[in-house]
Amino acid sequence: MVKPRYLLDTNICIYLMKAQPEPLVARFARCQPGEIAISSITWAELCCGLDVHNSQAQMAALLGTLTSKDFDMDAAAMFGGLSQQFPARKSSFDRMIAAHALSLGLIVVTNNTADFEIYADAGLVVENWTV
Repeated sequence: MVKPRYLLDTNICIYLMKAQPEPLVARFARCQPGEIAISSITWAELCCGLDVHNSQAQMAALLGTLTSKDFDMDAAAMFGGLSQQFPARKSSFDRMIAAHALSLGLIVVTNNTADFEIYADAGLVVENWTV
């Protein structure tokens, strides 16, 4: 089985489900099954917007194509470290997603790279597949 390489941010999931832009769809198509993962944190955020940004059917279809990763003790420890390293930045779901990606050694895929650029100093790699 292929190991995950990418961890999706919430906004890229919403963008994919709502707009399905060609560059994003094409980039997804170039990945092997198992290469793209979704964090339980991202899933929680998506559930908050159920029937607002996306439907249950869209979410089920998306989840069916991804590897799911639970936010675990390693991710929690990484979150604590990021909180200490970047105390001026308010703790957020984005920090949790960044911590999860760092703990797993994955690249964050987002449509809003500005939310994650502060964590580059901690080694986070971010890609925007919409451009």
